[in-house]
Amino acid sequence: MMESIVFKKAGEADVAAVKAVTRKAFTDYAKEIRREDSVAALHETDDAILSDIRQKHVYLCEVDGDIAGAVRFEVLQDGIAYLSRLAIDPEYQSLGIGGLLLEEVRRECLALGVRAIALHTASRMRSTVAFYLKNGYYIHSITRDKEYIRAFMVYELAEMDELYDYESVVGKR
Repeated sequence: MMESIVFKKAGEADVAAVKAVTRKAFTDYAKEIRREDSVAALHETDDAILSDIRQKHVYLCEVDGDIAGAVRFEVLQDGIAYLSRLAIDPEYQSLGIGGLLLEEVRRECLALGVRAIALHTASRMRSTVAFYLKNGYYIHSITRDKEYIRAFMVYELAEMDELYDYESVVGKR
């Protein structure tokens, strides 16, 4: 049973923890979409993670002192945030940790004046797409810019024009 769940902003000393939980989570993801070579999260360097910690908002979730998950987001132009690398350790999946991390991101984004949160996920990962749908995201479009088809999903925090061009703000992420 979980005694304590703590969210904390990752610091420079957390590179190894971020890397470990991201690798654990994305190994399963890569196997599922059969593209281990093209899942960038599996090939990140410590320097890249450190750069994200310095330049983006990176959060860790600790369950009873163990790292159970991590997530990153950056605020782009026009008050649009881009969420990346939502990673839940497979041992902690199906316990609600992912939803709690998304809620933490939502609260942070509201505090920062963000109008909408966008992300990509592999469209063939039905469980992941369903998870985001359950948490209030909708499928905005699909992209074929990587070696697999990705769903481009959006969660609106403010009233947005249905035809708002999120893709041009997010670019080739």
